[in-house]
Amino acid sequence: MSRDFTSGSSDGGPPVSNANRRTAGTTRRLFVTLLREEWRLHTRLFGGWRFALFPVVIAALAVGATVALLETGTAEGTIMTGIHVLALGFGLYSGTAGFAGSDMLENVFGRLSLVLSTSTTLPLSRKRLLGVFLVKDALFYAVAFVLPMALAGATLEGVSATAPVAVGALWLSLVVTFLAGMALTVALIAIRTQGVPTWAILGLIVAGVVSLWVTGSAGAVRNVLIPLEGAPIGALGLLVGTVLTSAGALALYDPTYGRPSRTAGDRFADLSDRLPVEAVGADSALVSKTLLDLARSSGGVAKPFVSAAVLLALVAALVGVVDSITGVAPAPGIFFGGVLGLTAFTTYNWLTQFDSLEDYLAYPVSIADVFRAKRVAFVVVGTPTVAVPYLAAVVWFEAALVDAAVGALLLVGYALYYYGLTVYIAGFDPNEFLFDAVRFSLFTLGVAVALVPTLVVGFVVVPPTGLVALALGAAGVGFGAIGVVLSSRAGPRWETRYRSSD
Repeated sequence: MSRDFTSGSSDGGPPVSNANRRTAGTTRRLFVTLLREEWRLHTRLFGGWRFALFPVVIAALAVGATVALLETGTAEGTIMTGIHVLALGFGLYSGTAGFAGSDMLENVFGRLSLVLSTSTTLPLSRKRLLGVFLVKDALFYAVAFVLPMALAGATLEGVSATAPVAVGALWLSLVVTFLAGMALTVALIAIRTQGVPTWAILGLIVAGVVSLWVTGSAGAVRNVLIPLEGAPIGALGLLVGTVLTSAGALALYDPTYGRPSRTAGDRFADLSDRLPVEAVGADSALVSKTLLDLARSSGGVAKPFVSAAVLLALVAALVGVVDSITGVAPAPGIFFGGVLGLTAFTTYNWLTQFDSLEDYLAYPVSIADVFRAKRVAFVVVGTPTVAVPYLAAVVWFEAALVDAAVGALLLVGYALYYYGLTVYIAGFDPNEFLFDAVRFSLFTLGVAVALVPTLVVGFVVVPPTGLVALALGAAGVGFGAIGVVLSSRAGPRWETRYRSSD
């Protein structure tokens, strides 16, 4: 005998399925649980108030940077573009959260039991669970991170009765851009689960960026990605496109996809024998382990280059927008040399993403030896990672010889400085302090001390005079030396802290 799974509605409407009711109720409970666990995970990892204050730090940075840019004569349109570029970049990053493997998360955070993994043990649809997770992420980050960024709208509007309206409008605009970035990343990952090779996806992205640049369509893209300043139909189109892209990506995503098995020879011994690192006091075996961990991870050695390419594309697009609005273009060598040095953070993050200090306790090595090996691996991977996009930038923007030479000094020096600052403050967990208000503030202050004056000079003195070139070259060498000192002291510092915590 069949069982009746329907019941009539109280208002005489069509019957509602009890199964659908249960599904909706389960989805609501799952959403609330995921949202609560997101907050609990962050507060437990980063010390409660240190994470709770993080939105305050973002708001202070957004308002402070807006005030400083306005005082230097930067157009409001340029500031608006920069804020939306940051929202888009954060969305691109956030879209990867739901697809992180449990093994990688355990390496980063230790042994965890994640709600996102319950589909393997409970009768829950992996796609439904992932969809709820992404909606939760969108809401959580839109409030905790994007909303503080929108407070820059109050600075642009000034003290008036319409300031709250301006902040709300800017927040909605940033949220739409942020969601578009999330949807794009989810779609690319979903395509990858259908067996499309990574090189094909990267080639498609590069081709799209180049075509936009060559055809001069960057302005049209800017109007679409900044809903607040574009036509209402464009904003609506972006929102509808984001929803459709997300729905299509979830439908296309294959949760059973796994990378094909591969066989490999004994590359560890060969690499250890060939690395000439003993002269700098590093253990070749530790350096080889770091390089092989990166090469064998998902995405391999291409990941640092992709991070650098994304930063290059975003900064290049921003430079083009600034030039079109203000008629002022920075000295390309100085500008890109200073900014691309920030890839030191992402490169080091990739090198430490898949291990922890506890993994090395089984080996007869000290923590200082591990940090020394990471520094050598950073130089090996980081050198081509920053050199390739920098050469592309100075060639594309036709930098003068003096400008390109000074920019190269800044690139090397600032990359070493940013690396030393990162490893000294964050140790083996550079990704974690992005949500730690205290550490993130220290890191931001350290970066600003070197980068902000350099960017100001890069915009004001074009091309650089001999005296300016000499001063900037000395700054690159000086900050590089500071970075070397910080990275040298990071090993003993974190070894002491690690031993004292036992």
